[in-house]
Amino acid sequence: MPRGRELPESLSGSAAELVVELRTVKSRSGLTLVALERKTAYSKSSWERYLNGRSLPSADAVRALCTVAGCDPVPLLALREVAAADAAARKERGESEEGVGQGVVSRTAGAVPDPDPNPDPDPNPNPNPDPVPRTADAPGPWWRRWPALVVLGAGVAVGGGVLVAEPWQSESRAAAPRSPFTSAHDGPYVWGRETSYPCRIQQHGGRTYAGHSGTHRTVLAHNSTSWDVVEAQCLLREAGFDPGAVDGVYGPNTEQAVKRLQAKAGIEDDGLVGPDTWKVLRG
Repeated sequence: MPRGRELPESLSGSAAELVVELRTVKSRSGLTLVALERKTAYSKSSWERYLNGRSLPSADAVRALCTVAGCDPVPLLALREVAAADAAARKERGESEEGVGQGVVSRTAGAVPDPDPNPDPDPNPNPNPDPVPRTADAPGPWWRRWPALVVLGAGVAVGGGVLVAEPWQSESRAAAPRSPFTSAHDGPYVWGRETSYPCRIQQHGGRTYAGHSGTHRTVLAHNSTSWDVVEAQCLLREAGFDPGAVDGVYGPNTEQAVKRLQAKAGIEDDGLVGPDTWKVLRG
């Protein structure tokens, strides 16, 4: 069992619970902080802050963790929504904040595991570590309550009319600047049956673009659907690796094309389009 570290005393119950669950997902995945940095758009120091309770992870960071660790992001996103609402409420009351959450909860009963005391190699290779200790005053198991959290989160976002600012977003690495050769779509991606998108391959600044997305770091995995997937499919086709239909759906054909590209480029052929694969695709 790795040494423990106390969570900040200013964490709310929902924020503390989120940190515990994030640590559990990371531990069960066997991923080190170095691996998380390499596979996501977030630095090692950002993951240290998220897993130590010093910063609230963005929704994108939670999705990225679940993408590479193979977990369902919906319960964690609902829990994060409640933690963000707690943070906003306390900020409106003018109370000081030391960590992620806000609303004081005692953390004297016990410690939870330190996320990665020796990040690479992982000091605890056991894929099923001992359960994470919980404090006596922590809330009940999240999986019994997440449907209610989803409803509450939706109420805060839609019914409350309150915009929750997320200063933690600045901790992630800045997105690549938009290229004039990257067209902005009028709205979010929506899948359509037998839809196929054109690939407008152009070069700008020594990099290749297809006119659908300018990302260099977004993580794509099986069953992803987005304009980023359309961009990746176009670039795969341009590189000579046929992904099948250019429809924005990251299906098995696209995944196999990615693996073939990765193997040829000499990078890990895990079938995930992350920063290393985007670098190869962009040229």
